[in-house]
Parts: sequence; structure tokens; C-alpha cells
Amino acid sequence: MTRIIQSSHYINAIWTTVGAFISRGVSFISIAWIARILGPDIFGEYNVVQTTVGLFGTVSGLGLGLAATKLIAEWRGRDIHKVSRIIGTLYFLSFFISVIVSIILFVTSGWVSSNVLKNDNLVLILRITSVIIILDAMNGIQNGVLTGFESFKEIAIINTFVGILSAPMLIVATYFYGLTGLIIMLLICRGINVMVNSIYLKKEYKHQGIIVKPHIEKDVLKLIFGISIPSFLSSLSTNPINWIATTIFVNQPYAYSALGTYNAANQLKTLVLFLPESAGKVTIPRLAITFGNGELKKFKSTITITFFTNLVLSMLTAIVLYLFVNIFQQFIGLKFFLSNELILTVLATGVLIAITNAIGYIFICSNLIWYDFWLRIIWGIALILLIYFFGRYNGAVGYGISILGAYIVNLIAQVIVLFVKFWYIFKK
Repeated sequence: MTRIIQSSHYINAIWTTVGAFISRGVSFISIAWIARILGPDIFGEYNVVQTTVGLFGTVSGLGLGLAATKLIAEWRGRDIHKVSRIIGTLYFLSFFISVIVSIILFVTSGWVSSNVLKNDNLVLILRITSVIIILDAMNGIQNGVLTGFESFKEIAIINTFVGILSAPMLIVATYFYGLTGLIIMLLICRGINVMVNSIYLKKEYKHQGIIVKPHIEKDVLKLIFGISIPSFLSSLSTNPINWIATTIFVNQPYAYSALGTYNAANQLKTLVLFLPESAGKVTIPRLAITFGNGELKKFKSTITITFFTNLVLSMLTAIVLYLFVNIFQQFIGLKFFLSNELILTVLATGVLIAITNAIGYIFICSNLIWYDFWLRIIWGIALILLIYFFGRYNGAVGYGISILGAYIVNLIAQVIVLFVKFWYIFKK
């Protein structure tokens, strides 16, 4: 039985990795090409819009995607009827909350653009993105449900199909219609993603004998909020802080160009993280199951494997990328000046994030999400202070060093808490 579970775990990891490799690779090429078309200034505006959407998307998501993954992984082998009720409640909550948040962003987009971002050109863009928030919330629930069922093959197929379909559409829209065309096409692609997810989920529901009726089940709300609220607060301490740091940075001369340059280089970080993040999608259900069943030896071994896997995969990827960074510079265009210091900073940040994510999975799956929340608060305070006193005066490199410094602080705090809370496991 153990061999069957391990075999299934490895197959899931393979499917997740293959899917992530294709979808992330396609995404990397398309975003790099989009950056080349837009140039540093407009690409900086695009990044500010993405950060703003992330802020509002955090509120609309309410941590429900993670709740879906954890609860379905725990209950699908015990009570499939309860799983049906959990999914129905999650869908209702997600849609209801995201619609409200979308309306708020639509109404306040003029004020945000003029008074916070100091850029009146972004009003229409933010109004379009207010609809994307609803689709992102639905997509988050769908991915959470599929992950909870460990449907990694289906996730890989969906991500590959949507990624390959979306890339040329986004590039063409950007080439002919600029930033506005890009945002409109993002909206269309998000809609396609939700529809494809729905097709696969209907098959999964039929296979599992699940009937989903979106409505509130009061008795499962406690289960959902027990996970989603701490997770939401953890996210709320990340995306809003990113947004605050970004707004502090862009309220300087030539800051949009510097931000665009940093985020062009930051595409390399997404490559550093794609293998560790793929492994993490498989790890979270495993950690949740072993901890929930009191299997501390398996829990410990999964922790150890996850940590060293993330460390090795991220470091090897970072080294390879650094050796071939000139190819990336030529591809993205000479309008973006990617200094050696900036590249090293971005790659080092990717490695640190891979490590901190591995530790974060432990807190999430062992009912210590509140610790993850407070650790993110520490990270956020460090980031804002570094951006305010150093980053905003030193261009793209200063922005990158500030982010790197915040993650160093976060890692130190994580390690301290990890050994304090789990010393009884590691000493065995």
C-alpha cells in the first residue's frame, strides 16, 4: 500500500512538473516578448496594474483556494457528501465576495489612478481589470478543488492548453493595441481558463459522485474559515504590502521605467521558482494528510525532502540562468538595461523564496497558519522600511535589493519558529 502511495506521489510530481514546465515556459516567453513591445515605462505601468489587481484579488479570494485544497484532501476519503457541501459553499462565497470587490475597484479606479498611482492613464485599465478579479477568484477555487483531489494530470493538461492558446493572443493584442489590448486579452484568457476548468471539474464530480449546489452550508463555514481566514490574512500581509511598496517606489521621477526594468529581470525569478512551486502543489496534500493522520515520521520525511528539493532545484536553475543571461538580454531588448547586480539580486531572491515557501507549507498544513501570518507581517515591515529608506532612491537595483533583504529577514524568522514549534519531531 505504501509503495502504491509513493508511486502515485511520484506520478503526480511528474505531471505537475511537466505541466508547469510547458505553461511557465510559454508564459515566460510571452511576457518577455510583451515587455520588449511595451518598453520599460509602459511595462512598469502594467506591473503596477498587476500589483493593484493582486491587492483587490487577495480580498476577493479570501484564502478560499487553499481551504479547498486542504479540506478536500482531508475529507474526500471520509465523507464525500461533506466534500460536496464544502465545494458548494466555497463557490458561493467566492462569487459573492469577488463581485463586491470588483465593484469597489471599478468605482474607485479614478481616485486610485490619480491620487495613489499618479497616473491618469490607468483609469480605463483598472476598470477592465475589475472584471478579471471575479474570474481569478473562480479560477482559484477551481484549482484548489482539483489540487485537493490530486488531479495533477488534469491540472497539467489545462495549464498547458491555456498557456499555449493564450500566449500568441496576448502578444498580438499587445502589438496592435498596447497596454489596453493586453489587459482586454487577459480578461478573455481568464474566461477561457475558467471554462476549461469547469469541463474537467464536471468529469471529476461525476467520477466522485459529487453534486455541487452553490449555497451556504452554515456547519461547514467554521471549517472553511478556520483555514481561509488565517490564509487570507497571510495573503493580506503580502499583496497589500507589495502594493504599498510599489506605490512608494513609483512616486519618484522615472520610477515607472525602473520598475519596468526590474520586472523584466524578475521574469528570471519565475523560472527559478517553477520547479519548486510544482513540487509544492504535490507536497501540500501529502503534508496535510500525514499530519492529520498523526503520521509524524512521514510528515518529517516529507518536510526534509521538500526543503532540500526546493533548495537544490532553485539553486541549479539560478546558476544555469546566470550563465546564459546574455541570451535573455538580447531577447528582451536593449531598451531594458539589466545590470549584473540586478540579475544576481533577482536570482538570489528566487532561491530564498523557494526556501521560505517550503517552510511555509509546513505551517499551513500543520494548523499553524497564524504563525505564517505573523511571519509575513515581519517580512512586510522589513520590505516597506527598505523601500522607503533605500530602494526608492536607487532605481531597479535598489528595488531588488530591498525585496531580497526582506526575504532574508523572513527566512531567519521562519527558521527560529520552525525549530521552536517542531523540535520534538526533528530531534527524533
